[in-house]
Amino acid sequence: MDIQNHYYGHSAVLARHCGLPRVRHVAGLIQHGWTVTSPVRAQFGDFAGWGPSRRRLSWTSTSRAWSPEDPESRFADGSPMLDAIGAPYLYLLRQAQQADALPAREDRTLVLPMHGTALLKVAGDHAAYAAQVREKEGSATVSLHIDDLQNETIVRAWEGAGHHIVSSGERRDPRFIARVLYLMASSRRVVSNRLSTSVMYGAVTGADVAVYGPDYALGANPDVDPGLQMRRWWPEFHEENPDQDQLRRIAGEELGAGDVREPADLKRLLGWDGPTTRPFVEYWASGPWAKAQAVLGWKARHEGAHETEVGLSPWHWIRHPFQHLPSPLPRIPKDLVSEPIRH
Repeated sequence: MDIQNHYYGHSAVLARHCGLPRVRHVAGLIQHGWTVTSPVRAQFGDFAGWGPSRRRLSWTSTSRAWSPEDPESRFADGSPMLDAIGAPYLYLLRQAQQADALPAREDRTLVLPMHGTALLKVAGDHAAYAAQVREKEGSATVSLHIDDLQNETIVRAWEGAGHHIVSSGERRDPRFIARVLYLMASSRRVVSNRLSTSVMYGAVTGADVAVYGPDYALGANPDVDPGLQMRRWWPEFHEENPDQDQLRRIAGEELGAGDVREPADLKRLLGWDGPTTRPFVEYWASGPWAKAQAVLGWKARHEGAHETEVGLSPWHWIRHPFQHLPSPLPRIPKDLVSEPIRH
């Protein structure tokens, strides 16, 4: 239905779990990242008017930040809008564990600085954070977002402090999540200056995790930056010496460890148990048109949707049209785990 279903290799992981030889079009929307607000608001808002026949597939049914019972997570008739299926990362982790494909854990720290995107910029002192990490962790492996890799100032800040830079690639690369798994499984510690999807991944993969460093500003609307909410709702992650077993349990809940589906049930929820003609048409035609209407202000968005993007003009999207337009469905990679891209 939308390109976000195929970000980070998620649809490829789910297709492998379902025993399919290829990725198919999804009859709905798959949550593509851990969120502080409901995915209905954070990721599905451009399709708020699309009815119950298009499923909204969240990762979890037990987040501290939001509940599937919230009014915004229900359709006008009161029926639930979300079906929890567990994070695709959990499926890949289990597949790799069963295949004994995980790399050996090394005595190193993986750092994932808070990042922005082509649309939402992050303002922060990377040089100061790089120096803090060097003092606390020694020379570390730093995984930079693909957009940050294009910023020479950011790259020089980390390399200049003696760290080694890697990347998981572009978010449409189906091997992205396999590279993330390699980094999480092979690192003793996973560190970031903002609680994030990656920190949750590190915890459930068995690494010790830590959140510290300068707090970067996200986007042009600081009033809705979720950083303070994260500290209030997940204080355990921000302690100086956190209880790692507790963090692993919380991360499992946030990623939906109890909501992972069996193949037949997952196929049903994705619409992969029958023809996918309508999802095909929606993916290539009506979905991009609906998103364009929302971006250009030609139709109302879900109340509160994309709060961090408030203040951005349509020109920001027009400058990067291929960030949101559909592309051919990804192939299922042969390998469950892939080494990161070295800088």
